[in-house]
Amino acid sequence: MHPETASLTTGLTVAFTQPGGPDVLHVTRVPVAEPGPGEARVRVEAAAVHPSDIAVRAGVMPIAGPPPHVPGMAYAGVVEAVGPDSLWRTGDRVMGMALPSSPYGGAYRERLVAPDDTLGAVPDHIELDQAATLPMNGHTAIQAMRVLDLPPGSTVVVTGAAGALGAIILPLAAAEGLRVIGVCSDDDRPIVLERGAASTVARGDDLAERLVVHAGGPVDAAVDLAVIDDAILPAVRPGGVVVTLRGWAGSGDSGARVVPVMVPREWHAGRQLQKLADARYLTRPLEIFTPHRAEEAHARVQSGRLRSGVVIDFR
Repeated sequence: MHPETASLTTGLTVAFTQPGGPDVLHVTRVPVAEPGPGEARVRVEAAAVHPSDIAVRAGVMPIAGPPPHVPGMAYAGVVEAVGPDSLWRTGDRVMGMALPSSPYGGAYRERLVAPDDTLGAVPDHIELDQAATLPMNGHTAIQAMRVLDLPPGSTVVVTGAAGALGAIILPLAAAEGLRVIGVCSDDDRPIVLERGAASTVARGDDLAERLVVHAGGPVDAAVDLAVIDDAILPAVRPGGVVVTLRGWAGSGDSGARVVPVMVPREWHAGRQLQKLADARYLTRPLEIFTPHRAEEAHARVQSGRLRSGVVIDFR
C-alpha cells in the first residue's frame, strides 16, 4: 500500500480505542491508502457483523498495533482504484474477507485496500448488502466441505443447522449428494429442510443417541456449528470426521477425527466465493444498520439465535 494522497486522505470508519461492550464503538475517520501492485481499493457499501467481530471488540481476539482498532471480517462494494498489475478494474463489484490484524485492517470502513486475490466478483443480480454476508461464512463453509471430503450418499450431521453457516453448508452438502441431518429446534425445522437437509433431529439431551437411532447407525461425519464438542462424538463412526468451530473443548477420544476450521487460511482464496453468489446461499433476511448505529448492530448479534444477517451499510 502507498501512503494516502492529498485528494483522498481519510475515510469514515467504525472503530474502538479500548476493548469493551458495544458502546465502545464509535465513528471516526482514518487515513485511506492508495493501492499498490496487485491491490485494489474498494468503496465499501456494506460490512457484515459476525460473532468474531464481537470477540475482536471485546478483546478476546486482540487487534495488533495502536488504536483506533477497526473490526469487521466481511464486506462488499465497488472497486474505485487499482494499483499496478491489478486483476480488477474500476467499477467491478466485489466481496472479500478482511483480517483486522493484517496491515490492511478490518472491514468496518467506507474505503478499504485489499490484495487482488482476497476478492471475488459479485454478479449484478446480487445486492451488495447480501453479498457482504458471504465472505466469512462462505470461506468457512467451503473449508468445512473440503475437510469432510465425503463421497455421495454419505451421512453428515449439521448442528446449529438453522444459523448463518447452516444456510450455506446445507445446500452445499446437498449439492454434493450427501444425506444431511440437521439439528435444530422444532420451529426452525421447515427452513432447515428447505435449505437441503434430508431430515432433522431436535436439539436437547441425549442428542448423540437420538441421532444414531434416527440415522440407523453412527453417521460418517458431523459439522458442529453449535460447538457442542464431546456431546456429538458418540454419533460419529470410528474413522469419521468432526468439523468444529472456535477450537475444541472436548477430549476427542472416540476414534473420530476432529478438525477445526481455520478460516483465515482462506484469505487469499477470494475467487472461490464466486460459486456462492447465488440465491440458494442467500436465504436469510437482512437487518441493516448505519455506521452510527454500529453499537446496536453488535448488541443484536450478541443477543444470539439470529435468523437474519446483520450488516453495517456505508452508502
